[in-house]
Parts: sequence; C-alpha cells; structure tokens
Amino acid sequence: LRFPHLVKGVLAQFFYVGAQVGVASFVIRFVEFAHPGTSDVEAANYLKLHLLAFMIGRFGGSALMKRVRPAAMLATFAAGSLVSVGMVLLSRGPAALAGIVLLGFFHSIMFPTIFALSIRHLGPATGKGSSLLVMAIIGGAIFPAIMGRISDATNIQMAFLVPLACYCFVLYF
Repeated sequence: LRFPHLVKGVLAQFFYVGAQVGVASFVIRFVEFAHPGTSDVEAANYLKLHLLAFMIGRFGGSALMKRVRPAAMLATFAAGSLVSVGMVLLSRGPAALAGIVLLGFFHSIMFPTIFALSIRHLGPATGKGSSLLVMAIIGGAIFPAIMGRISDATNIQMAFLVPLACYCFVLYF
C-alpha cells in the first residue's frame, strides 16, 4: 500500500485480464449473435482473426515501445479498446465483427506494459509487487462469469459492458 502506482497497477491488471479472457471466451457466441446464420465453424474463424490481431499487436507494439513511452502506448491501446468495444456494443454485422477482431489487437501490449509500469521504482519490494500482479490474473475467472450472467439475463452484446468498464480503468491507470 506504500506504492499507490502498484495498487492501481494490480487493479488495472485484474480488470485487463478479466476483459481479455471475457472477450476471447465470448467471440464465437458474439459473432453468431451479430451475424445471424453464421455457423460455429465460421464464427471460430473470427476467434482466429482476433488471436492473429493479438499477435500482430504484440510484435508491432514491442517494436513501437522503443520509440513511444510505455504509458502513452498503454493509453492509446486502452482508448482503442474502448472504441472497439463501442463498435461491439452499438452495431451488428461487419462493424461489430471488426470491433471484436480489433479488441485482440488492442489487448496485445496491455499485460506486459501494466506489469512493467506497476513494478517501476519498487526497489526491494519488486518481488512482492510482481507476486501481486501475477495474482491479479484472477480477474480472468471473475469477469467472464459476470459477462455470462449478463448475457443470460439480456443478450451477449450487453455483456460487453463489462469489458467496457474494465478498459476505462486501464485507461485511468
């Protein structure tokens, strides 16, 4: 608690991992909702595209990190996630599908960047800080369950309000 940036970082990691796992878990169901008549096999191709976008973002983001401050890069990717989840929430068809794929791209640099920014300047507390950040991945078990409850009560599209809230905290961080 002596390191406010670490506390915020642990929360940001908790929210990010929850959003990332939640989104990836619901890609296929969302595609079938946003584009009715899509088969499971066709919808799975969007999960492949989502993961391909993640890979492209990770390599591209790593290269850009040499020129762009990590905090600025994280803020840009968090804002991109907000725009993408907005596309998911407010549209159907091609725009919604593009949003779900783009979320993979914008997730790509979040975990390592949040981690690095959170343990900066911790000195001898770096090990304990790192442990807390690793424990924050529990968000990946909590937020998909919340999304599932919302999806069951309303529809899959409304469940994406959960990652929207998560990205807001990451942008704040």
